[in-house]
Amino acid sequence: MTTYFRRDDESPSEYAEREERAMIQAGRWFDGSTKPQAARYAERMAVAAAYRGAPRWDREREAAKKEFAETTKAAAELSDLTFAELMTAGEVSEALSYRWDELAVADAMKQAEAA
Repeated sequence: MTTYFRRDDESPSEYAEREERAMIQAGRWFDGSTKPQAARYAERMAVAAAYRGAPRWDREREAAKKEFAETTKAAAELSDLTFAELMTAGEVSEALSYRWDELAVADAMKQAEAA
């Protein structure tokens, strides 16, 4: 992740607050965009819970984590860009907001095709 520097007019605590707000906001966009994938991950982990402590638990958990990471890669990239824009400009650009919308539409189309 890129390092961001404190503005000349802000204290270290103000910078930390700005960074935390940006991280929370980027996380909200990510969470909102990945609800189906998070539900699938939770479902897989609930099924795997029966194997807790066994080698199969580790395999199931790693497979679920891998699937989640692969299916949320685009959202993770947009989340990083959102954080960067919030840290540098203080707001999300219209172009980036549009990219989030495009991702939502693409995900909706995938779900409709799967149904």
